[in-house]
Amino acid sequence: MNPTESRQLLRDWLNSKPANFFEAGRNLQNVLRMYLGTERFGELRPALSEFGQTCATVIDPAAVVNDRIGNHPRLVGWSEIGERTEEIEFHPSYHAAGRPAYESGILALQTEPGHAVEQAAYFFLLAHCGEMGHACPIACTSGMIRALQRKGSDFLKEKYLPPLLDPDYDTHQIAAQFITEVQGGSDVGANACVATPVEGQPGVWRISGEKWFCSVAHADQFLVSARPVGAVAGTKGLGVFLVPRRLDDGSVNGVHIRRLKDKFGTRTMPTAEIDFVDAIGYQIGAVDEGFKIIIEMVLNVSRWLNSVGSVAMMRRSLIEAWTFAQHRPAFGAAIFQYPLVQEALAEIKAEVYAGMASTFRLSHLIDRIDTGQATKQERGVYRLLVNINKYWTSIAASFALRRAQEVFGGNGAVESFSVVPRLYRDSVVFESWEGSHNVLCLQVMRDSRKYRFHRDYFDYVAAQLDSVTGAELMALQETCVTAMTRVQDRLERVLGGDPDFAQTHIRRAVDEMAALMGAACLLAEAEWELSQGLETDKLDVLQFYLNRHLVPGYDPLDDPDYRPRLARICESL
Repeated sequence: MNPTESRQLLRDWLNSKPANFFEAGRNLQNVLRMYLGTERFGELRPALSEFGQTCATVIDPAAVVNDRIGNHPRLVGWSEIGERTEEIEFHPSYHAAGRPAYESGILALQTEPGHAVEQAAYFFLLAHCGEMGHACPIACTSGMIRALQRKGSDFLKEKYLPPLLDPDYDTHQIAAQFITEVQGGSDVGANACVATPVEGQPGVWRISGEKWFCSVAHADQFLVSARPVGAVAGTKGLGVFLVPRRLDDGSVNGVHIRRLKDKFGTRTMPTAEIDFVDAIGYQIGAVDEGFKIIIEMVLNVSRWLNSVGSVAMMRRSLIEAWTFAQHRPAFGAAIFQYPLVQEALAEIKAEVYAGMASTFRLSHLIDRIDTGQATKQERGVYRLLVNINKYWTSIAASFALRRAQEVFGGNGAVESFSVVPRLYRDSVVFESWEGSHNVLCLQVMRDSRKYRFHRDYFDYVAAQLDSVTGAELMALQETCVTAMTRVQDRLERVLGGDPDFAQTHIRRAVDEMAALMGAACLLAEAEWELSQGLETDKLDVLQFYLNRHLVPGYDPLDDPDYRPRLARICESL
């Protein structure tokens, strides 16, 4: 084969990739049918299909251009006559990607409760393109909307909520959350930013201090943590405030951007170091419940959407690697035929399916909580799963993208060849956002020890497994039940040890809890699909996933069905 023929095969590969991320995602469609019901899914399908096409044909190409060297955001601190502006300048491709994202109505869905699954579907399609400068702002804005809806004063709801819900790209506003400070990082209790009350104006404060990791530095509204003068130390003394970027007269509101950070990934979304100098801030909720608001209404939303984004990038890596393997010849055959390539594709697909299963189950729980339908048990499950799932899916995304790079060989390191290197860089940042791995695992440990939420978690998984009745699923169910007993016993042992022992081993326990939830939810999906007469490949995928994560001592060398199972899993995207 000569170079011209080889290059034509690459062109054939490019042409083979789906032009609609929604229509190419049979699993996404089935999951949405299960949670939304056939009627609601039918109503929503045309809009999701249109957005899936827009993501693939409009947003994704714009994101490629926007991430080229020289096109990244630029700080413009001063006007031509020396006035402080603190503006971020973007390449036109940034707006080309952002306009259809916001105008999809992804944030307007939050006008009424009960649309988390739908919002997750839109975010999932969008994040096929990576973070691309807009996924993080949408997640942060979503958190601010929730905080204002639940804890904002009438004044804040009237003035600052409508522009966050506005789907018009030219008039909408976006929000950011500035919590991290240089001396504390994840140790939020060490925050030193100060809030001073404005005399005669209840609920109005002056905010002064520095914030170290300020993503969405171009936001119109900032949710800022600060310690009121005289408040106690630690997280109990923190308040949370809405700081508008500009005052009503158009002047900059005491916001001084030191510099933009040169990040490894998510380069088209500006992250900065920012000083607040007597900035006007409006109190959100009671001044002594700031940390609770930050966690429950802001960070947990970002953790949820972070997991949606991580799973979406995994799915995109599968699309890229699977289609490439079909068209790339080596040693006389397409590399898709080789066992090691199929093993890589199967590993990616299994992580995608399990990650989608746990993440859309989390979205479903959010809807039940928001609409007042959730049981006490479901609320406890949510408290653990929102942390466990963010941790697990972010690690799985980086793994899946590395496996996709292997399929590409040397081309997997070339930024201009495919989206995979950019998605990999983004995935590494996703791992650190909204709580590092250790922080999330320790939170699971604390919530389990203090509130016993792990009992809700395992009872919930047990109920899911008990509901499985299909004969073809019983062997898989029994494997899950056996794994659950072992995982539960191991966690109890960790929690029962002294603090040093528990901290040493909690991460291993969380790994198993995450894998167990993914498997249980995937099993429930498989049974639903079979009951609906839908074609499903989840039995093979689930068996493969269980063997990888939850069957002690499993060895593919001793499994005669291992090679045929790889081939079956790789038959479709």
